[in-house]
Amino acid sequence: MYEGKQVGAIIPAAGTGSRMQSGEKKQFMLLRNREILEWTLVNILKEAIIDVVWVVVPKEVLVSVEEKIIRWQKAYGFPQLIHVVEGGSNRQESVHKALKCIPDPIEWIVVHDGVRPFVDIKWLYRNLKYMADFDSIVSALPSTDTLKIVDADNVVQTTLNREEIWGVQTPQVFKHSELRKVHDRASKDRFVGTDDASLMEKYDYKVLLCEGEKSNIKITTPMDLIFGQAILDWLSWE
Repeated sequence: MYEGKQVGAIIPAAGTGSRMQSGEKKQFMLLRNREILEWTLVNILKEAIIDVVWVVVPKEVLVSVEEKIIRWQKAYGFPQLIHVVEGGSNRQESVHKALKCIPDPIEWIVVHDGVRPFVDIKWLYRNLKYMADFDSIVSALPSTDTLKIVDADNVVQTTLNREEIWGVQTPQVFKHSELRKVHDRASKDRFVGTDDASLMEKYDYKVLLCEGEKSNIKITTPMDLIFGQAILDWLSWE
C-alpha cells in the first residue's frame, strides 16, 4: 500500500523464450540455483508497497507454477497474496487477461516483466509521487548509443538525437481504471503495442519516464544469463 492506495502487480511470465535457444522457458531457468521468476518475485515483494500479485504464465505450466509459488511463499515469507493467471498469445493479451481478474479497490497497477530479476523496489518509493500529475510512470534509461534509422537495405537515412532517446524498462505504473480502459480499446482496435505504456501514449495519456537502473536487465538471450550472473556477483546477492 502507498499513502492509503492499494497497489497490485502484474508479472507477465508467459513468454515462449524463443531467443533463448533452449527447450526450457527462460522465466524458469536458473541463476545461482534460483529460477529467474523466483528472483523477480523475491525482489519486487521485498517491501510492503505491493498488496497483491497476479503472475501470468503459459497454460501448460499453470499448476506447476502454483505449486512453486506455494513453496516460495513459505521459504521467503511473502505476506502478499499471489494469484497465477493463464497467459494469452502475446504479452499484451496476457496483461489484459490479468486485468480482468483484478478488483476495483486496487487503485494502482505495477506491471513488471517476469524476466527482469534484478528490479530495485526502491524505484517505486522514489517515483510514485509523480502519479499525482501523470497517468503512468515508467522506468527507463537515457541512451548512451548513437541511434540511426535505416531503410530496408540497411542504408542509413538519418541519425537520431541521442538526448531525446530512452530505453524503456519495467516497472511501469498505471492507474488501474485507465490501464483497463486502454487495454479494452486496444483490443477492439486490434492495436498491439510494444509495452503497456505505448497503449497509454496511443490514447493520449500522460506518461513520465523516470530513470531506472542499468542492473535491471531483461533476460532474453544466453548472453543475458552471463550478464545476470555477473550482476549477482556485483550485488553480492545470495
